[in-house]
Amino acid sequence: MAQVQELIQHYPGEWLAIEITEEQEGRPKAGRLVYHAPDREEVWQLTRDRKRLYIIYAGPTLKEGYATAF
Repeated sequence: MAQVQELIQHYPGEWLAIEITEEQEGRPKAGRLVYHAPDREEVWQLTRDRKRLYIIYAGPTLKEGYATAF
């Protein structure tokens, strides 16, 4: 079991599928890494039959120089 933030730091630029084992205030805190890959679709395809996974991208959401508005 590892802290979610540690996993994010250990696998920069990759998609992570994490089985959450601990939450704090309703947010994922710790878990077991199930699968990781740079390709989002690969992670989704290989974990689609599993329930209750936290899937997150471990990197910047936008390339440098880009902006977003909501």
